[in-house]
Formats: sequence, structure tokens, C-alpha cells
Amino acid sequence: MASSTSPRSSEAREKARQIAAKQSKGAGKKSRLWWQIGVVVVLVLIIGIIAAVYTHNKKSEIPDAGPVPASANQYGGIVLTKDGIKKDTSDVDERDVNDVKKSSESAPPDDESNGKETTLPLGMTTSEDSKKNGEPARVTTFQDYNCVHCAEFEKANGDEIKQKVLNGDITLEIRNLNFLDQETSTEYSSRAAAAAYSVADQVSPEKFLDWQQEMFSHQGQGGMSNKEIAKIADKYGADIKDDLDNNKYRPMVNVLVAESKKNDVQGTPTTYVDGRKFTGQSFPDFLNGIIKDKSGQ
Repeated sequence: MASSTSPRSSEAREKARQIAAKQSKGAGKKSRLWWQIGVVVVLVLIIGIIAAVYTHNKKSEIPDAGPVPASANQYGGIVLTKDGIKKDTSDVDERDVNDVKKSSESAPPDDESNGKETTLPLGMTTSEDSKKNGEPARVTTFQDYNCVHCAEFEKANGDEIKQKVLNGDITLEIRNLNFLDQETSTEYSSRAAAAAYSVADQVSPEKFLDWQQEMFSHQGQGGMSNKEIAKIADKYGADIKDDLDNNKYRPMVNVLVAESKKNDVQGTPTTYVDGRKFTGQSFPDFLNGIIKDKSGQ
């Protein structure tokens, strides 16, 4: 029986097959091309992410040693008086976190020490020496801008402390710690503490304490960015953006924290007046009692 398929039909099918094969081959090439492009894009993104993380980590690395701020003493304290914020009082230009000291002085027993003497942090005058030094009572407070209890202390006592500083009744020393860095993902406590040095270097005691009061009003909000901290500082006359972005005073913060821990400061706020630790309910009563005793009234 003769085939019913004509030569012309066979030729048409062969052409169709060739066209289909060609199209399939072209589609395969396009598919491979797009796959290759996709791989390249992913690789570029991965490299970019790695570079960004590396850059961030390098920027976040804080050296062990760094400058003592002009606005601080060698213990990291910012000292405010009625005549201004004390400047350039440090005996050294630089501090290293690997070289922190232990105090040899003792503080009188308090309600938390079970009748025992405790370590008096470095740079503080003993209660006995303070009684006869002829200077205003010295309030030294260890605080953390992300500490809820510090914010409560500020709210309750900040205005009276500021007025006593401006009147010359007391000298106020602020030592900012970073005990609560782990509460945020951006080391907010450390950055805020470093910011305080830059602000203190540029403004009056009154403006500094106003800045601090506003900083504490943001406690518990997850920590502000450098830009937000700098914006608040700008309101009170301080330009601190570059210092913050360059982590200029972060080494000093770390030294202060290490040295505070070595000298038995375990929490914030921890406050001393003329070498005596406050552990009671009413700070104004505690402070005014020491001022009265010192004046001989």
C-alpha cells in the first residue's frame, strides 16, 4: 500500500521541527542568560551587604585608649559649678581601659553595707576631709541616660540640684555609665554618655542640665539615633554631630565604666555627697543635712 504522506507534507513537518528546535534553543539561551544575570545580581548584593557590615563593624570598634575630654577630669566626671563647667582639669591627656585604678579610700557605712565601710570611688574626697575643705558640698552621681531609675531621680531632684549648682550651694559631678547598653541594639547608653562630654565642652551648666533633662525625658523609648541626640544638643547651643559619628569619646566612657565597676559601683543611679553614699528615701533631706552640717549651723 502506497504512503499517503506527500513529499510536500514531509518537507513542511521538517521545517516546523527545525523552527521549533531553533526556538527551543533560543529560549534556552535566554533562560541561561537571565539565570546568569540573576546570579550576578545576587553576588553583587551579597558583596554589598558584606562590605556594609564590615564598614559598620569597623566604625563600631572602639579603641582601648582615647582622649580625656576637655570637659572631664581623669575619672570621666563632668564637674559643674556656678562659675561654669570645669575644663582641662585632667592630669593626663589619654586614658586606657586596660589601665584602671582601685581606690584606697573608704566611704562611711550606709544602709546597704550592713554597717561596713565601702570603697570610695576614685577622685572623691572623704567625708572627713570634705567637712573642713571650705568648698561647697560636692554631689557626685553615677547615672545612665537609659536608666528608668535615673530618669525618676532626675524628675524628682533635677530642678533643685540645678538651682543649688547655679546658686553656688553645691558642686555637681556627673559620671555617665553604659550599664544598659544591652537594652538597645545601638549601644545607646554609651553614645549618650559620649555625647554629654561634647555638650559640656560647649555650653553653660544651666544649658547642660537642661539638655540632660530632655535626654532623660526620652528614657525607655528604645534609644535615640546620633542624629536625634545631636538635634537635642543643637537646641541648647552645642554642635556634636561629628564627635558622635566619630565615636570620639567612647573610649573614655569605657574607661569610666571599667573603673567604676572596679570601685564597687554596681548600679545607677549611685550618688555621693561629700564622700557619703545616698541610700535613703529623700535626697533633698540627705543633701540639705550635709550642707547644714558643713556650714556649722
